[in-house]
Amino acid sequence: MKPSQWIVFVVAVALSAPSFAEPDKVEGDGYDVMVDMFLRPVGMAATLIGAGIFVGVSPLTALATIAPPHDAFEKLGDTIVCKPFKWTFNRPSGDYRYDEGCANNPKPVAYQSEPPVMQPSKPVVNVPIQYPQDTNKKIDQIFKKRMMK
Repeated sequence: MKPSQWIVFVVAVALSAPSFAEPDKVEGDGYDVMVDMFLRPVGMAATLIGAGIFVGVSPLTALATIAPPHDAFEKLGDTIVCKPFKWTFNRPSGDYRYDEGCANNPKPVAYQSEPPVMQPSKPVVNVPIQYPQDTNKKIDQIFKKRMMK
C-alpha cells in the first residue's frame, strides 16, 4: 500500500472508532473529537503491540501461572491487550480516564489458603497377599526351565 492510502485508512478508522462507544456517558465537545482523532490510532497501535508482547511472553507467563492464584494469563491479557482495546473502541469521546478491563470475576489481590481440615480416617490394615503353594512351585519351575536354556 502507498503511504497516502495508509494515512486515509488510519484517519477513517480513527474517525469511526468513537461510533462503537456507548453514547451519552460523557459529554464531549468538538475539541475532544479532535484529540480523539490522534489518540484512537495510538490506542489501536497499543492494542496491536500489546497482543504481540502477550504472545511473546506467554512462555514466561505460563511459568508464572504455576504459583497460586493461577491467574497470570488473565491479568497480563487484561492489562496489555483488553484495556487498550476497550480504551480505543469502547471509550466515549472525552472520557480519558476510562479504565474498564475484561475480567469478569476479579479475584482478591492476596491469595490466602487455609490448611485442609484433617478428618480421622479408618486405620489401614496391611494384609499380606498369600498365593497358593502350587502357584509358587509352578513359577519356580518355569523360571528354572527358561534360565537353563
